[in-house]
Amino acid sequence: MKEKLAGLGLAVGTALMLGMILADSAQAFSLGNTVTVTNLLDKDDLDPEIFQGPTDVAVVGSNIELEQFGGIWDIDLGNNSISFTLNSRFGNVTSGKDIYRFLAPSFGQPGQNRVTGFEITPLAGSLAFRKGKDPMVKLLAGNWIDVVFPLGFAPGDAPNLTSIPGQLGFKIDLTIEPTPVPAPALLPGLVGMGLAAWRKRHGGDQDA
Repeated sequence: MKEKLAGLGLAVGTALMLGMILADSAQAFSLGNTVTVTNLLDKDDLDPEIFQGPTDVAVVGSNIELEQFGGIWDIDLGNNSISFTLNSRFGNVTSGKDIYRFLAPSFGQPGQNRVTGFEITPLAGSLAFRKGKDPMVKLLAGNWIDVVFPLGFAPGDAPNLTSIPGQLGFKIDLTIEPTPVPAPALLPGLVGMGLAAWRKRHGGDQDA
């Protein structure tokens, strides 16, 4: 009876371990996930004010999920990527300092994935940003991602965006890695009980 209980302990311990490892493995910005996007205007680097949002949008890829978001950018949320394209429907808008804040609420917890890095590449045929004024990406605590456009980022006769002489856009590819899964405090004891029962049982078989 004791061996059966100990064997049960091994089975329960193994099930708990597998359950933790195979828990929700949702990825950041994976297709079908929901991402919250907010546009903020940062005038004094201290207390950004919300200009538009927060807006919840599903990641579908290859489509423009957020058209004219913040009045300036069309935003496409792909599989672990974000694309910005300057739209053609803005008026006389002054460039920067704008912040586009993203939050994927379904990642970053134990057993799930998290964003650990990124790579920025210009879209095909896109102009370069003004020298020293490239957009910046910041990975913040709590799974927030900030894309920051500094004041005067636009080429041409900035800050008037209507004077940009062509397309302006870029893509951010996110680096995704698993979040470490802590083992429950009870698990080592259960596994130890199971191993002890296994050794005892097999030792008895050899003696017989």
